[in-house]
Amino acid sequence: MNSRVNILLLTLALGVAGVVGAQGPAENPLAPYIPKNMKAYYLDLLVKSDKVEGEVTPAENAERMQKHLAYIRSQVEAGKFVLVGPLTEDNRIRGIAVIQAASLEEAQRIAGGDPAVQSGHMTVEVHPILLEDLGGVRFDYPAMKQDK
Repeated sequence: MNSRVNILLLTLALGVAGVVGAQGPAENPLAPYIPKNMKAYYLDLLVKSDKVEGEVTPAENAERMQKHLAYIRSQVEAGKFVLVGPLTEDNRIRGIAVIQAASLEEAQRIAGGDPAVQSGHMTVEVHPILLEDLGGVRFDYPAMKQDK
């Protein structure tokens, strides 16, 4: 099923791009329904790993989550994650991020740099996607405490 989802996403993205690129605005009957400010991004799906875990203490889980969230914040502050958040149901897909990158390979490196992925507790799927320009999305993080 995973490959079918990948093929569907790619087909939709290429179809929209093909229709938009192949015809000028006057020729394209879909032009009134397609935003002018479409931009290429990469959709990062954070997926729960099939890895079987032993006993995990609450402290270990909290430390893992802190590293994961710190990585997300670092990528937001670097301008790579332009939209990010968890899914609110307990399912196979645990979170999403929209990545701004120059290539699929760069987006995969960014997604794979998450400590939750590097530890094997999560895996990632990265897919090219077209969305309206997300440049106006802003994150409001609290100030970091300074170590003394």
